[in-house]
Amino acid sequence: MAKNLAKKPASKQTKDSRVETTPETGRRERNKQEKRDRIIAAAKELFATKGFADTTTQEIAEKADIGTGTLFLYAKSKEELLVMVFSGDMLEEAQNAFRHLPPSAALLDKLMLVFNSMIEYHDQDRELTRPLLKEVSVRADGTPSEDLARLMRGIYKGIGDVIIAGQAAGDIRQSVDPLMAAEALFGIYYLSLLNWISGVGSKARLLKRLRIKLAIGVEGLIDQAKASRPSPAKKTSRKA
Repeated sequence: MAKNLAKKPASKQTKDSRVETTPETGRRERNKQEKRDRIIAAAKELFATKGFADTTTQEIAEKADIGTGTLFLYAKSKEELLVMVFSGDMLEEAQNAFRHLPPSAALLDKLMLVFNSMIEYHDQDRELTRPLLKEVSVRADGTPSEDLARLMRGIYKGIGDVIIAGQAAGDIRQSVDPLMAAEALFGIYYLSLLNWISGVGSKARLLKRLRIKLAIGVEGLIDQAKASRPSPAKKTSRKA
């Protein structure tokens, strides 16, 4: 089900001017959101029943009860529409994984839990995942849609927060930029996902190789001084 992202009308006031949301602009925003919801629901159903390649934008517009021209105000292409349809679900899947990470788990284990959750999501419909990842990877106009940008911000923030928690615990070097580290680690996952979705190897192979690659990346983040310190020796009791 598509999430309703509509926000309550709000007033904004500055020192020099006052911009007020009127009932009319509130109605326009609600109508816009309702059309977006109908487009997402129609596209999701048609992609699931007919497949991405055999679904036309005209069919989506007709099912959503809007004109084709109106449809293109929300998505410039069928590929962008595919991102709009599934980006919300993908972000929800990732955020749910981040929320349920065991606090005491090692960084590598946390990353594998998150990425495994994403892989399971994509494994539900690999035929739709292929054009989806293609659109995410290479956009014709070179600029990400707002839906894609929102998705990536959410994922990078989630990984970045895990990095920050590791820094607070003293496990990760303070000099590490959390966002840069997040992008690098996601890049390792994403290239592995692309290979697998293209037909290279099994899911078991993907997960095994992904863990090895992530371990190499994680090693560069670790505070080696702390890692090299010996663990405190356990006290043993001796009988006199």
